[in-house]
Amino acid sequence: MECGLTIFTPTYNRAYCLSVLYYSLCAQTVSEFEWLIVDDGSTDDTRDLVECWKQERKIKIRYFWQENTGKAQAHNRGGELARMELFTCVDSDDMLKPNAVADILSLWKQHSDQIGMISLKERSDGRPMAHWNSKVQYCTLYDAYRKYGLRGETMLIYRTALIQKYKFPAFEGEKFIQESYLYDRLDQEGTLYITNESFYRAEYLEDGYTRNNNKIFHENPHGHQAYIVQRLKLDKKLRYKILDTILYIGSKRLLKDHRMIVDSVYPVLTCSLYFPSMIYYFIKDVALKLEKRG
Repeated sequence: MECGLTIFTPTYNRAYCLSVLYYSLCAQTVSEFEWLIVDDGSTDDTRDLVECWKQERKIKIRYFWQENTGKAQAHNRGGELARMELFTCVDSDDMLKPNAVADILSLWKQHSDQIGMISLKERSDGRPMAHWNSKVQYCTLYDAYRKYGLRGETMLIYRTALIQKYKFPAFEGEKFIQESYLYDRLDQEGTLYITNESFYRAEYLEDGYTRNNNKIFHENPHGHQAYIVQRLKLDKKLRYKILDTILYIGSKRLLKDHRMIVDSVYPVLTCSLYFPSMIYYFIKDVALKLEKRG
């Protein structure tokens, strides 16, 4: 591995906004990074745009096109192709501050005994997208959110060797699985350093995953179930076991899978929550139908 940072960007038909990220990378104060783009089957002019940027030779760009299989599989390929010691994912509609790479590499020299680092994201106007008030400096991502009160969106930087060790599963006909599926597995390798410094500015577009969660989960039930089952195995507090069991019941309901109790991590809890959960999802479905009717 080379010293430096792989900035990985999975993209799909985002030529109209990708230039914002490109120019933010051109403005970096150091050059110890590569921009690794995995194009997940774009049909717009993304390839031509990136080829033009490569000809400018302002930064190191590596571009790869693949058939459209979803962000998780693009991430798997990005991990395989990465060449730098550190790896971070920056979405195609976002950007980095000018000192981002320099500050990340500087911090890493001080905390290189960790598996990676967590940084808080900002909106493009500088407003914070995350809040971290704990004095804890080192913990897993799971504990940061569920034990120490981290809220909001974060930038995650990991050792590339660990990113290459773990992959998202693939399910036929599905293109999405929660990113936390991978992060939960990485948590088993050690802790991350958490900084209140922000290197990443983000906005959420109407065609992004965040604004379409409910639809995405319905279209990718196997991926959703794989994530929830894994998360249930990590849950320590009863309230999280309850919340995730309700999500597990919902995933089985979507799949019309009758092995709900047999496959459950907590069979007794699943039995206890079955009827309340089914009522909850019935009401939720009715509300969604009424909302669509306007």
